[in-house]
Amino acid sequence: MYAFLRRLSGDDLYDLYVLNHKQCLKKHKLMSKKNFYQATLDKKWSGIKRCC
Repeated sequence: MYAFLRRLSGDDLYDLYVLNHKQCLKKHKLMSKKNFYQATLDKKWSGIKRCC
């Protein structure tokens, strides 16, 4: 139940990022948790956000 709530809320995004990073063939620098969430917010709120 706890894992489901973490997935639903997006709280486990960094954990999924770390798992993906370990499996990635292109070894790029692992982002810190703070930088990861900042990049996630920047991606979510960048661009035009309007109804019309």
